[in-house]
Amino acid sequence: MSWIKKKFVSFSIIIFSCLIGVTVIEIGLRLVKSTDQWVVTEEANILRNFQFSYDISNLYPTDVSVTDYVRNEYGLRDDCENPDDIEILTIGGSTTDQRYVPFEFTYQTVLQQRLRAAESNFGCVSNAGVDGHSSWGHLFAFDKWFPLISDLNPKFILLYVGVNDANFLRTDSPNAGFDTNTSGDFKRYLKGFHVVRALLPIYRLPRQRSENASAAYAGHAPRPYEYSDYTVTVMNEETRRLTTENAAAFKSRMSAILNEIRMLNAIPICVTQPHRYVITKEDGQTYGIPSVLGDGFSGLDYDFSIQQLNSVLFELCGVNTVDLYSHNFLNSHFYDGVHTTSLGSQEIGETLADFIISRFY
Repeated sequence: MSWIKKKFVSFSIIIFSCLIGVTVIEIGLRLVKSTDQWVVTEEANILRNFQFSYDISNLYPTDVSVTDYVRNEYGLRDDCENPDDIEILTIGGSTTDQRYVPFEFTYQTVLQQRLRAAESNFGCVSNAGVDGHSSWGHLFAFDKWFPLISDLNPKFILLYVGVNDANFLRTDSPNAGFDTNTSGDFKRYLKGFHVVRALLPIYRLPRQRSENASAAYAGHAPRPYEYSDYTVTVMNEETRRLTTENAAAFKSRMSAILNEIRMLNAIPICVTQPHRYVITKEDGQTYGIPSVLGDGFSGLDYDFSIQQLNSVLFELCGVNTVDLYSHNFLNSHFYDGVHTTSLGSQEIGETLADFIISRFY
C-alpha cells in the first residue's frame, strides 16, 4: 500500500470514528432532553448549567485577565440561594449580561451590595440578560423561560433594553441567531443538533472578536474610539422614516412586556441605553463613528434611533425610568461603543442603586 493510501485510510478511520462518537453523543442528548421541559429555552440561546472562562486581557485594561462566566440551572447569573430570594430581576441583552465583566463587578452585584447595606432584609439581584436578545427575546423569556422557574416572584423587574432594538434595519424580525436559532438555512440546520448548541457559547468568543470592523455595532471587539474617529456629520436620509417605524414596533413589544410584568405583580424599572458613537466637537457640531449599523448608517443614525427608543421607555415607564443615556460616563467605562468595562458596570450599579434606594427604600 502506497504512502498516500495509508494516510488516506488513517484519515478516513479518524473521521469515521469522530462521526460515530458525535452521533452517539447526539443520540444520548436527544434521549435525555426528550422529556426535559427546559429544552424549549435553547430556542432563544439561553444557557443553563454553563461555565466558561473568558480571556479579557486584550479587551480592556483590568487587574484580572480571565473572567469566570457562570449561568445556573435556571439560566440565571447570580449568587441567590433560591429563586424566591430574587427581589430584582434584570432583563436585557449583552449590556445586561456583561459576559466579559467579572461577576463581582457587574452592575447587579454592585446594586445588590448597596441594597443590602440599605435594607438588612434585602434578598438578591439576578441577571437574566442574554447576549444578543432584543425585545423579541425578552417576550420569549416571559412566555417560555420564566414560567419554568418555580418560586420566581421578583418585586422589581429592571429593563435595561433597547441596545439590540436600535438596529432599525430589522424592525419586523428578531435578532437571528440570538433571539431565535433561526438564522440562515445551513446555520438553522446545524443548530438542530444538540451537540452544536452545546458548543455555541465557546464558538462565539473568537467569532465576536473577529467581527468585521466596518460594522462597529456588532460583536465585542475592543474599540477605544479616538477623537479623530468621529468623522460623519450627516444622517442617512432614510433614518428618520426607518426609526419612526422601528420605534412604533418597539413600543408595541414593550407594552406587551410591561403587561407581563404587571401580571407578575412586579414593579418595572426602565433604563435608557448609553453609547459612545457620537461626540460634539469644539465647533458645536455633532460627529458620528462611520458604519455603526453597516455601510451608510453611522453613529448619528444609531444615536437618533436609540433616542427614539429611549423616548418610548420614558413614555411607558414614566417616573420609573433611569436615564443612563444622559449620564456622564468616561471613555474608560466602555471597551467599545456600548459594552461596559468593569469600571463602567460598577458606575451603572452605583447609579441604579442611588435611584432605587431614593425611590423605593
